[in-house]
Amino acid sequence: MGVFVQSIPFNFYAILSVLFVGLIAMKVIPDFGPMKKAEERALKEGKVLRDGADPLMGEELTETPPYEGIKPNVFLNFFLPVLIVISIAVGTFIVLDSAKTMEAFLAASVILGIIMRIQGVPFNDIMKTATAGMKGVLPAIIILAFAYSLNKLTEDIGTADYIVSVSENWLTPSLLPVITFIIAAIIAFATGSSWGTFAIVMPLAVPLAFNYTGDEVTTIVLATIAAVGGGGVFGDHCSPLSDTTVLASTGAAADHMDHVKTQIPYALTVAAIACVFYLIVGIAFV
Repeated sequence: MGVFVQSIPFNFYAILSVLFVGLIAMKVIPDFGPMKKAEERALKEGKVLRDGADPLMGEELTETPPYEGIKPNVFLNFFLPVLIVISIAVGTFIVLDSAKTMEAFLAASVILGIIMRIQGVPFNDIMKTATAGMKGVLPAIIILAFAYSLNKLTEDIGTADYIVSVSENWLTPSLLPVITFIIAAIIAFATGSSWGTFAIVMPLAVPLAFNYTGDEVTTIVLATIAAVGGGGVFGDHCSPLSDTTVLASTGAAADHMDHVKTQIPYALTVAAIACVFYLIVGIAFV
């Protein structure tokens, strides 16, 4: 854990991503690529979706009108259900050593339904809304199911092992951090799993780094550990197979591939800068 904490300053992709998002939000860095076109369309035409887009969320959710005559309470209708989910999930993990996530969401849904009924929403309307919600998230569930199938396929055919095998023979200490970042990014993009990438690459790259440094915790070791984390997150950001990417598209009711295409230029920009930093670290500290 101590080594992991020491490696945090070298996780250039994660750090730069946060800075990059802030600078774009403040308009210090202008929008570019497909996102620029999408922003201009939304501002000038009022279209948050392009013509022909297929939002990754059913019309049941995107076109559900608010119930007339009732003013929502921010705490009761939003914060309280969130607190219930967090409390039950964390509480069951502490007490039972197993987070009951599904039960937490179910309890929050039931309590929210009771609150809506007290607020004056008819029971039939509550049930119709619940049913519509289930139908609305079905496209995301289907995409996730296919994504997990592809993840399993890439795992079974040994995609990660092949990528590692073709690169390990010509690795040098100075190139180890940047190559580790690139390999982790490729594996995460191909599998759609950052945590799976960590499990695959960390046991291979870190012992190799220790071998180069004579089993001492040096800057190269710390940079290599951070490169695994940063590369895995980068690939996961860009992968259309990633569950987080699918859920991001669902949460925004956006076309899934439009979301992927608009975020890739930003992620690639930050990744390129991170690669330069890893290359500098590798050359400077070998």
